[in-house]
Amino acid sequence: VTKTMASKTSGSVVDVLDRVIGIPSSKSSSDGNNDNNIGSAEFIPSKTFTGSKKGYVFRTSEEFGTGYHLDSALSKLTTPSTPADTANKDKKRPRSNDSDKNDNDNGAPTKRSIRWGNDTTLSIPSRDPKPKQPTPSQLLAIAEASLESHPTSCLKLLTLNPSTLQSASISLSRTLEKNQLLRAQHADDPEKFMMNELALNDEICGFQAVAVDVSMYGYLVEFDVIKSFLALLSHENGDVAISVVNVLVELLDPLLLREDEEKAGEEEGKELSAEVRRRNVGLLARTFVDGGGLELLVSNIGRLEENVEAEAKGIEDILTLMEALLDLDRAGVLQQTSDNGDEEENKSVSVMALLCKQTLFLSWLFGRIEKKNEIDATATAPTSPVVLKLHASEVLSTILQHEDYSMQRCGVKLSCLPKYTCAFDDLDVKPAAISKSSKNDVEEKDEKVDGMEVLLQSIAVYRKADPQTEVECEFLENTFDALAATLLREDNVENFVEYQGIELMLRCLREKVHSGGGALKVLNFAVSGSARSVSEEAATNITDGNIKGVNDAYKKACETFIQAGGLKVIFPLFMARKGAIPCPALCSEAGSNLAKRAMSNSAHKDDNAKGALSKRAKKAAHARKKWLAEVEQNVIYIMYALTRYIDEKSPHDAHARLLVKFVEEDCVSHYFVSGFTLFRINHFTRLFL
Repeated sequence: VTKTMASKTSGSVVDVLDRVIGIPSSKSSSDGNNDNNIGSAEFIPSKTFTGSKKGYVFRTSEEFGTGYHLDSALSKLTTPSTPADTANKDKKRPRSNDSDKNDNDNGAPTKRSIRWGNDTTLSIPSRDPKPKQPTPSQLLAIAEASLESHPTSCLKLLTLNPSTLQSASISLSRTLEKNQLLRAQHADDPEKFMMNELALNDEICGFQAVAVDVSMYGYLVEFDVIKSFLALLSHENGDVAISVVNVLVELLDPLLLREDEEKAGEEEGKELSAEVRRRNVGLLARTFVDGGGLELLVSNIGRLEENVEAEAKGIEDILTLMEALLDLDRAGVLQQTSDNGDEEENKSVSVMALLCKQTLFLSWLFGRIEKKNEIDATATAPTSPVVLKLHASEVLSTILQHEDYSMQRCGVKLSCLPKYTCAFDDLDVKPAAISKSSKNDVEEKDEKVDGMEVLLQSIAVYRKADPQTEVECEFLENTFDALAATLLREDNVENFVEYQGIELMLRCLREKVHSGGGALKVLNFAVSGSARSVSEEAATNITDGNIKGVNDAYKKACETFIQAGGLKVIFPLFMARKGAIPCPALCSEAGSNLAKRAMSNSAHKDDNAKGALSKRAKKAAHARKKWLAEVEQNVIYIMYALTRYIDEKSPHDAHARLLVKFVEEDCVSHYFVSGFTLFRINHFTRLFL
């Protein structure tokens, strides 16, 4: 019995293994009926194990008790499949489209799906991809964001005191030294010193806060902050120099001299007089000018490009700073005071004289005015080429109207200015010297800038047409002011007559356009001369019937005026004919329709109705009256100059032609005599007022 049970047990174990592996059982013939009935009964009761049964497991369960239970896992494997399943069984299932993607839309890693068995798929997370190295532009954006989120120490300058300024000055000096060292070590790798220059720029901008307290300007000089600024103006990076100029514009603003003293005293808890403001601002400005700041500004303005917005803003800031220094110089802030009180020692060289003698700023201004602006859609932008051209004309007019230039203390005549060159230009070795030949004249001509020709060409554009915008109108007025100021020097008058400037001005008057008003002003300066020349002539007086001391340049200008037919143009204006008066442009305040309506209303209504005019209308009417008054005044001065300089020895019968005009039928009429008498009375009254 024992052997029989052992053989049965060993046989059953072998059969189970054979069924799992898939080997047909040796008892397949005897168990054929059971094979066909696999899964027919869910439970076969049996108290004891009687041998293995295919598809069943002997165990005890709470539901059925002890016996053979149907094996559910094995029954699924032995379940007959459909023809469609049999056909697709050997085919490889394609992977889903989603499983091919390693990254989602946000760039985060997703899970990968794999096949396990015939019908099971599992998802496992994919590995993170290898991080990519950021580009230089991304590094710059990260650095700027980091600086914005983590303010640096220079922002502590908002609490101004000497110790804070000293520490900020030391930090600026150290940062500059470190930047120079990094640039020398890594000249070919800007990423090495990029973060340092960002920190340097941030420290520079922090000094803008000092402008709120003028009393701290002395510490900026004492702690060598201005010395560091001068070194930064020659930095290789133009953006650093632009930041320095922006800070200096805030520190040297002329409006700081006119701030409310009571308000400043309340803020600081102490009285800050106008004299203290002048002394502190003057100290800062003198330190900057004496350190060579003007030369550095002129050099920087040449390396900036107008087509780049940041650099165009830098050019605008340099022009603003130059204008501020000229205003401070005109106010006497830059003049040093000595303890001895000697006037000669108190005198200092003006900013205008330094610009003319030591820099090429005038040449750059003329070059910028001569440059033609391309028509673009950004003409109204704050730093557009049109606005820069207008600002350059304003600064040029301010320089040429300075007394040092008109008195010939500095500068040369406009026709032979040296050509502008930038110190930051990488110039190669100069070409071989040209042999002495006719090419020398061409080379000398190319190296000179003719300012007189530039001004005349700028005016010639508007000899027939009016300016169309307010910017063009203001530019034309600045050009006329600059040209008139240059004619206070006799050497410029000679070039003006030689370049047919008188003929151009008469052409503007004949066309009766907006440029006619400025042309009268230029003709007045061209034939009258300065007050100094008149006083010198009065000192010499008349000897033996001959006029001594008469300036030959202005005398020749008067003779050229009559020869060019100027009497035919000037006499209708002298007789106050309305049809001969040049009309201001519509874009100007004096030529607007509002000014015309205001003038007509004030002429036809009583005094009570005049008060009904708006402030804008009154302002426009005032501009119109000013225009007419200037025309009248310039005409009188021109007539006075003609009668003063024209004599019997003048060529082209100039003296006879002038006298004949006074005896013509129109001039001897009652209308002209009464109008001229009234005009003389009005000017005589203004003289005593």
